[in-house]
Amino acid sequence: MIARVTARHPGLAPQVRIVRELGPGTAGEVADGRADLGIATVDPEAGPPPGLVVVPLFEESYALVHPVGHTRPKELPLVDWDENCSSYTRSWWSEQDWLPPATIRVEDDTVVLSLVAQGVGMAVVPGLSLLGAPPGLAVTDLGPRPPSRRIGYVTTPALARTAAVRALVRELRSAPLPTGLAAVQRPSRSPS
Repeated sequence: MIARVTARHPGLAPQVRIVRELGPGTAGEVADGRADLGIATVDPEAGPPPGLVVVPLFEESYALVHPVGHTRPKELPLVDWDENCSSYTRSWWSEQDWLPPATIRVEDDTVVLSLVAQGVGMAVVPGLSLLGAPPGLAVTDLGPRPPSRRIGYVTTPALARTAAVRALVRELRSAPLPTGLAAVQRPSRSPS
């Protein structure tokens, strides 16, 4: 998306910074004026934070990942990380009697996947985490009602009207989604 937007709009020079989704997270960066646009996990149940515009783009399901060939992956230790969006999937997690407390906690999902691929344990991860995953992982569906999360963009009403943010949003909306991700349909606007 960044390559496309800079090719179409040579005057734009987007700067990308990865922000942990803990505490104020990405929305906090936008609210505090350190970012014009953020890509973040969005809570469909909550309204936008004060002064921000939050627009969902797609939804992704979680899956169980475990070492290839393991016959009883649900018996492995759980490997997890703090940003694993459990606040958005808390009810699902609480209903799983097979899911043990995490015995290994790390800082990010790439380390989780590396440990799982090496046979250290299993993990429950969102679909985006599996893009570019290391070899040695098997992915198991979590049934008919897997946990899921929504990803969207965050900006301010004033920035949403700028040419730069509008160009970035157009690119985000036109980007093809990887397999397994479902676009969130925007409500249609009634004609005035």
